[in-house]
Amino acid sequence: MSATARAAVIEDVAGAVDIREYEVPRPGPGRFVLRVELCGMCGTDAHIYRGRLASVAFPALLGHEIVGRIAALGDGVTTDHAGTPVSVGDRVGVFPALSCGRCFECQVRGRPGRCPDRAPSYGFASPANRPPYLTGGFATHLYASNPGTVFYRTELPPEVAVLQEPLSVALHGLDRARVRIGSTVVVQGVGAIGLMAVAAARTAGAARVVAVGGPRARLDLARALGADTLVDLDGHPDAATRKAAVLAAVGADGGDAVIGTAGSPAAFAEAVGLVAEGGTLAELGNFTDRGGIDLNPFTHLVKRDITIAGVYGAGPDMRRRYHAALALLTRGGLPYGEVVSHRVPLGQVGAALAALDGGYSLDGRDIVKLAVDPGA
Repeated sequence: MSATARAAVIEDVAGAVDIREYEVPRPGPGRFVLRVELCGMCGTDAHIYRGRLASVAFPALLGHEIVGRIAALGDGVTTDHAGTPVSVGDRVGVFPALSCGRCFECQVRGRPGRCPDRAPSYGFASPANRPPYLTGGFATHLYASNPGTVFYRTELPPEVAVLQEPLSVALHGLDRARVRIGSTVVVQGVGAIGLMAVAAARTAGAARVVAVGGPRARLDLARALGADTLVDLDGHPDAATRKAAVLAAVGADGGDAVIGTAGSPAAFAEAVGLVAEGGTLAELGNFTDRGGIDLNPFTHLVKRDITIAGVYGAGPDMRRRYHAALALLTRGGLPYGEVVSHRVPLGQVGAALAALDGGYSLDGRDIVKLAVDPGA
């Protein structure tokens, strides 16, 4: 292929974002090239930008929530992972994680994240100054350079299809939190994954869903996605008043299931106190190391008979959850199209990353969900 791709490359920790140009490769057997339509930007991208994920080296090309149209297909790529025929021009969502699917870790232990032949996930491969270059979604093109790339064809608009990855993570959290029909669910944090957890809990049959967080634009959307009660951080500025509001909303000593997506050690400590006796906390938010907390095994855990479950991404059966996320988004019925509040061009990636790690405001508006629009 003779086309030229443009990519927003972060030069160093919290450094400048340079727009680089690369030749779009001709895909080899089992591979394909995608013209990126939208790529979500999440808190993990902001953490990487600040140097909080040691596995990512700079210069870095980020972006792992990727949707676009197929620009070129290598030999042997005729269907997506559901067996649906694909051709050039089709819209697909690309799952970022890569593993061989054949080894002991993949097949026996069910832990593809520990696959010894696992390639770096799209949006996490580094550095960006050596082949295959186009490995992240903050670019006009993505080179799906691994024959094991999981992708699904979709007719959803890109601003909805781009939610597949965060929804798949939320579904993992609901599984780990043991959400059942009739459960009371507390979702702590209303970023994209928290909002997806609200929607998923409502779809799963939760009797009551309480959303804790801010700013107001996110809380309003949480209500539209299925939250019964909103606990605003501005109106409840300390942990004690937030806990009182949650307990009043669920009518018990806490939620049967608490989904922690806020992403700080202090928030995790607070979430432990929101779990009902015998309930479960599923912690999704602390995806990078931001320090520890004091935890008393007796008073916090044993005496209350609670379970704490760590949730790392979409989990070991990530392919199933990614497909389930697509099915839920396709079913519709909720205002998923309102989640992306900002579509930013490549030239604004640096400002967007800084905003996501700061005051959650960009261009004078509260951020609900950022997405990079490489064609803007």
